[in-house]
Amino acid sequence: MNTGSQHQNRKPCRSYIQGHCRFGAKCKFSHDVGFQGITPRVGHEVLHPVPCADGADRFGQSSGSRAQSRPSISATAAAEASSEVRPKSKRGEIPCRAWKAGTCTKGSKCWFAHDLEIQKQGLKRAKDQKPDITAESSTPISFQAEVGPSSSAGITRFSERSRTRPGSRPEERTCRYWKSGACHRGDECQFVHDHETAILVEAERAKAREIEAAEARERAAALAREEAAKTINQLVLGSIVTYSAGLDIPSLITGFETCILHVKNLPFDVREDEVRALFTQQGIDVGRFHVVDIKNVSGEKLVARIVTDAEAGHALALGLDGIEFRDETLTIEVSTNNTLEGMNAAESRDSDVLLISWRSPSVRYVAEFIDIPAANTKVQELNRRIYAGRRVKVEMNTQPPGLFLPSFRLNAIKISNLPPSITDEEIAIFTGSSSVKRLSSRGLTLNVDQIAHMVRNDIERIAPGALKQFDQPKGTSNADGVVSVRAHFSSWDEAQVAHTHLANKRYGNQGIWLRLPEPMHYTIVLPTEQYTAQKAQWEALLGSIKDRKACMLNVHDMGNVVRIRLSGSVKDAVGAMKVRVENLARGETVEGWHRSLGQPNSAFVRQFFVESGAHLRADWKRQSLKVYGNAGAVERARELIRAELDRLASMDHTVVLARLSVSFFVRQGIPQLKETFGEDNIKFAMSSRKLTITGGEDARHALDRLITISLKGNQALPDASQGQQTCPICYDNVSSPHQLGCGHVYCVACLRHFLVSALDADQFPLTCLGDEARCRTPIPIPTIQQFLPPASFNRLLEAAFDSHVSKHPEEFKCCKTPDCTQIYRSARQGRSRMLQCPSCFSSICNSCNEDAHEGLSCEESRVRRDPAEQDRLNDAWIASQGGRVKKCPQCSVPIEKLEGCNHMTCRCGAHICWRCMGVFTENTIYPHMHSVHQTIHDDDPFVEPIDIEEQREALRQAEIRRVFADREFQWRPLDIPRFDFDEAEQAARRERERLQQERLQRERLQRETHLREERNRLLREQRQREEARARERRQQDGGWGCMIM
Repeated sequence: MNTGSQHQNRKPCRSYIQGHCRFGAKCKFSHDVGFQGITPRVGHEVLHPVPCADGADRFGQSSGSRAQSRPSISATAAAEASSEVRPKSKRGEIPCRAWKAGTCTKGSKCWFAHDLEIQKQGLKRAKDQKPDITAESSTPISFQAEVGPSSSAGITRFSERSRTRPGSRPEERTCRYWKSGACHRGDECQFVHDHETAILVEAERAKAREIEAAEARERAAALAREEAAKTINQLVLGSIVTYSAGLDIPSLITGFETCILHVKNLPFDVREDEVRALFTQQGIDVGRFHVVDIKNVSGEKLVARIVTDAEAGHALALGLDGIEFRDETLTIEVSTNNTLEGMNAAESRDSDVLLISWRSPSVRYVAEFIDIPAANTKVQELNRRIYAGRRVKVEMNTQPPGLFLPSFRLNAIKISNLPPSITDEEIAIFTGSSSVKRLSSRGLTLNVDQIAHMVRNDIERIAPGALKQFDQPKGTSNADGVVSVRAHFSSWDEAQVAHTHLANKRYGNQGIWLRLPEPMHYTIVLPTEQYTAQKAQWEALLGSIKDRKACMLNVHDMGNVVRIRLSGSVKDAVGAMKVRVENLARGETVEGWHRSLGQPNSAFVRQFFVESGAHLRADWKRQSLKVYGNAGAVERARELIRAELDRLASMDHTVVLARLSVSFFVRQGIPQLKETFGEDNIKFAMSSRKLTITGGEDARHALDRLITISLKGNQALPDASQGQQTCPICYDNVSSPHQLGCGHVYCVACLRHFLVSALDADQFPLTCLGDEARCRTPIPIPTIQQFLPPASFNRLLEAAFDSHVSKHPEEFKCCKTPDCTQIYRSARQGRSRMLQCPSCFSSICNSCNEDAHEGLSCEESRVRRDPAEQDRLNDAWIASQGGRVKKCPQCSVPIEKLEGCNHMTCRCGAHICWRCMGVFTENTIYPHMHSVHQTIHDDDPFVEPIDIEEQREALRQAEIRRVFADREFQWRPLDIPRFDFDEAEQAARRERERLQQERLQRERLQRETHLREERNRLLREQRQREEARARERRQQDGGWGCMIM
């Protein structure tokens, strides 16, 4: 192999090119400067290679043979270059770049110089030996002349590409080789070689960093202002509560002031914000309503439930009912019952409508057959068939008990409910019998119009002025021959009066039956598993009902669900029972949450009822657990859930972080998690980006929060220019910082503990503790939601609500019914108003906070409720009567003496002497009065003038009412064919006028009685004042004295 080939096979010597190869000819690398276009170092300058036209880089080649693709350096140029190569450098002559940068690890063994003077000499020598180069290129002139003009143009393009290549910013970066005195590119270098320029660049970069930091702070401040202004609406115990920063409550609409709107016929794909927009477009503020849920009730249509105040609810019902929404017509219904998790009111029914039914006139036939089997066959064939518009009843003919009928046949059938217009020939064709006979009707038969007219007259007589509308019967009855009419009343109570008087009444030979729906009707649907766990409690609740007419509870097992229905007519009884039903159906809430417990097919949930005897239900929306059963089962369920939560908390949860999140977690996320949950509970594999955390639902929530923050990017960090800051909670240097909008920085673990402990601290609103607790800036709601899982956050909202109500005892009061959770707003004296609880229906006065007292002032109602006050007033009134009224010494009932002797007989049976108030027997009373008092009369008998005419009128009215009550409406059969409707109408009108006069007379008597009572009350008060003055005089005159010997 020739020498040329050997040189071509050897690689070029880089040390020789740099001018300090120590091996000389023995070097195993090539020292041929012309080999492969390698440019040796000349002094401190480097002969730059000529770029190729095909785009080859500095020392490489693009394609093909390098000798063919670019002009090679001539041998003469190579010889000149080798002759100009500086002799081999000695140890310590060349400055060490690593030593200058502070990274040299060889110390005294380093071959390069570690001396500052040598650094300066190297800079001076490089400056003296710098060749003259043009502005277009840093290539030596001799080299340019050798390669020619075309290569010079290529060098110019190469230099321009070097200065403008992507990613390079020469106006901002200082050349590090120039700083060490080893840069040989001169003006062609793409980095800065000027101290002043470097200073300006650094100043510009610092200014840019300041601007960027200011923008970041401005964004953080804007975000803090936005979070501080955020409010949320929550439905707590039936009240619409508006929470602001720190969980302060600026607005509260109590349950007594709210109602529920049911928006029906919504499209299947409707969103909650669209429903909310329907209300805001009507001018309703978002703080006045709360969207509870949107459910699929029937088919593809949805129903939304919205809680709002009563005023806005009725306005919205008028404004939105019947409007078009996405090609659908909306229907709005208003309900006053706002117990969302309790019983639902039944569908709207006319509770003030009395349904009256009776059978229309009909006839009966008897048809004979050959034998009894033939008759039985006809019964089975014809029974309940429709004939002549009637559903006939066919049965075997039976002889009435106790009677003997010569014409009775056992082989005959009896056909009932036939229209009166039917003929014998038609019955013969219908039955196929040649022997048919119409049976005679018992009693008087009236047609439909006659019965309807008589029923209306009776209603108007029973309840004058109460009947609003009476529907006339239709021309034909139904297939069963039943006719029904509807009587509309002003109220359910008036309809109940008519129902009571019309019950069991007959018109001719027809009886009537009545149907009046209960005024209150509520239902609740429970899963079969829940009812089974609480079966003993439901049976005990059913057994506690004493009056089933006032309140009735029915349980219907429908297979997979159990429907419980509550109905009744007494409002207080139904309301109290409704609250008890809802509390039992609500179950017991268990602290803690884990998403696996909400899976009905998990092994723990399947075995839960077997092991505890209680039913477990998970509320995903509120992230809470509820158990149902008796007290023992609930306690066992709590222990099982607590053990399961502890087991789940010890399990690992692994997530794969996105590439965008890795940097954030390395800098902030992982330190925060380790500080909060411990070093051993956090593991992170950088290669696979897997983060493993050990803990319960709180740990998962914290991890999800950090992942959400990391994906947002551009997170504002605390200002590091303020130095190390102190946490306002632990008073130590902040670790894993979290900065609030006010500027104070907390440890993440300390802030989380502060928010969690707020449930027990009962100190609301939650404010910043910075500046020795003088900052008092409310903590924004988004910050609280970041550190608390939904279950804890919901409990914190309820705690803030309870704290707000307890701090305003004069403004908010609780419902008086036991176990009822509703509250109402109290009013000042003089502005009383009757309120009704939407859950238990109890009526309350919002001024005195007692039971409603319509028609009475709060003071009058208080006196009536206080027995001691009643006795005191009675005694004062008795004393003011001047001896005319006294109390019975045996039963303490007030007795009034108007005339006669002093022998008074009380209703309790006591015989009383009026002068000494002694109790005697009937045989000893008069001897006592003669022997002790020498008379049976008073010395100055008191006789009150009596209006004889008034007493006679009262007796006459009482006699009229008695006669009217005993009188019954009788019909004579002979009068029926000549029934005169006009005469009956006039008689009814006269009767109404008479009843109206009686009512006016009663009202006059009531007014006179009221005036008499008022006059007596004034006399009692005057007598009381006189007795008080007399007692004061006696006390001033002196009393009993005693002397101790």
